[in-house]
Amino acid sequence: MHHSHFMEAIILVKVSSSFQGNVEKVLQIKGVKKVYELTGDIDLLVEVEAPSETDLRRIVDEILSVKGVESTDTRIVLSHIVK
Repeated sequence: MHHSHFMEAIILVKVSSSFQGNVEKVLQIKGVKKVYELTGDIDLLVEVEAPSETDLRRIVDEILSVKGVESTDTRIVLSHIVK
């Protein structure tokens, strides 16, 4: 369910080999909706919903505190264009 008063963001995450098996920890973070494991230079794509920028910052900080997470790159979703 999408709440219009929520901010949506996509967080691109790079991890090291010590991250192994910690996807579950990312999924448990409040606000995380989906996690995609990817090939290429970005390891995870995390879909999140947050009621405020402060909350979005908390989510990013919590992702960064998971063992093996090296960096995050946050993109705020402006709109959904669906076919």
